[in-house]
Amino acid sequence: MKERKLRLMYNPYAGRRRIIQEMDTAIRIFQEGGYEVSVHRTNSPSDLEHTASLSTDVDCLVVAGGDGSIHQAVNGLMKIPSSQRPSLGILPVGTANDFAFGLKLPGKIADACKAIVHGSPLQVDLGMVNDRYFVNVFSAGLLTDVSPKVDVHIKNRLGQLAYYLKGIETLPTYRPFKVEYELDGTTVQEEAMLILAVNGVSVGGFRQLAAKASLVDGKLDFVIIRHSGWPDTMRTLLHLVGGGKVSSEQIIQFQTSQIKILTERPIFSDLDGEWGPDSPWDIKAGAKLTVLC
Repeated sequence: MKERKLRLMYNPYAGRRRIIQEMDTAIRIFQEGGYEVSVHRTNSPSDLEHTASLSTDVDCLVVAGGDGSIHQAVNGLMKIPSSQRPSLGILPVGTANDFAFGLKLPGKIADACKAIVHGSPLQVDLGMVNDRYFVNVFSAGLLTDVSPKVDVHIKNRLGQLAYYLKGIETLPTYRPFKVEYELDGTTVQEEAMLILAVNGVSVGGFRQLAAKASLVDGKLDFVIIRHSGWPDTMRTLLHLVGGGKVSSEQIIQFQTSQIKILTERPIFSDLDGEWGPDSPWDIKAGAKLTVLC
């Protein structure tokens, strides 16, 4: 029987460097599972994406990192023709691990390795904004520049708390923006503070932002927070992240597989915790990727 090939790519700084401490365990489990293993230490996001795009020589590409590392790897993998594209395996050693949570992957590295070896292939949806893929969430507006700005060493020391502390700095100065989009044949115009297009069921560690979202339904769940004065916006955000019910006058929610969003001024976006394209945005779901889980 031909031995399958697996490449393990790891971010040495992700999640308090757990993967470095358990590297030998991971390799052992993969080898015992019948894989010939090669290892690649990533030195930058661009290196991770580039190396993933060249991975036609393996059956499985395993990424040890958080959502940002998975984001880079997926954008590399999607440059490979589907007939040559390896399956994706995930060792969730990042800060939030939202995508892994949506896949119900185990948190322990050894157990995650076993899930890759013994698990079943799952065809999951990918979102796309302009020419860039995302696995878990697109966001634009309030707080969306937080994740890319947080120093990696602070992330490792404080975990998700680092995001929230950094986010507080941006609250008093953020300006709302006008958006326009078409939904079910109707043109909608709103003054927004935050836009989310959610593929998974967890965003920034919060499990209730899009509780009905699915990684396999071919649709994205949108959440738009209207501007309604700063006190109301703060109450809306607190209710939303806490899983409480929010008035329909303050928040818009809908599902769709494709939408175009225009803004009155250029607005940057965040994809899975990494910088995304500036507006306008053509957002869609439908592309598929095989994940072992």
